[in-house]
Amino acid sequence: MKLPEVHPLRPQDFVSYELWIEKKDPFKVLVGTILSQNSTDKSAFKAFKSLEEKVGVTPQALVGAPLDRIEQALRVSGLYRSKAMRLKQISEILLQSFGGDLQKILVQDMEKARELLISMPGVGEKTADVVLLTCSNAPLFPVDTHIRRIAIRLGLANEKDTYSKISTKLMSILPRDSYLIVHLAMIQHGRTICKAVKPLCDRCPLSNCCEYARAQVGEPKESPATRRHRSSGAGKSKEGSVGN
Repeated sequence: MKLPEVHPLRPQDFVSYELWIEKKDPFKVLVGTILSQNSTDKSAFKAFKSLEEKVGVTPQALVGAPLDRIEQALRVSGLYRSKAMRLKQISEILLQSFGGDLQKILVQDMEKARELLISMPGVGEKTADVVLLTCSNAPLFPVDTHIRRIAIRLGLANEKDTYSKISTKLMSILPRDSYLIVHLAMIQHGRTICKAVKPLCDRCPLSNCCEYARAQVGEPKESPATRRHRSSGAGKSKEGSVGN
């Protein structure tokens, strides 16, 4: 059983993906992704709709609006003051350097586009990767807290591994055309089954290849050689695989 089969894609569960499907506007996807930081997607959706109604979600509208009006629109989201400031700053950068068009960044070489995004206030590796994967189908694999937890429990990563190391490892074992769908499925898996507290290992389709699940029933850990062999085929195996 594979995760995308266990968790069929529902765009409404993911603010960035839903906004891309609905709007096809990378700036709106960037805004939605920033609003989802330290917040649930449900709250991010509410904040986005409030911002759209009260201010407008364009660089021009955000630059022209008083900061307190943006803050008021975002009050339903966590850290709304800092997010309001960041959205205003990003909008100013886009207007000054790119004519207000985020697409002028996304059409550049992927590494350059990623570098430009990360240079903006409030945009880290995960946010940049979400925008590039969602809007440009770039060969990137964003790693959030759910995906990090799942990778560690499966034995594909260690607690001290960096964002980049976990992302690279997952890309190495998954088919290139599956990154987005598996990224979303892993998030949903972390939300519903592989939870931070009291994970539902007895319901998990990955329990047969999961070090954490093995430990819960007293089974020995896999040897490094066995783990390497298993992970090298994780995107292709018929049972217990992450990929599609």
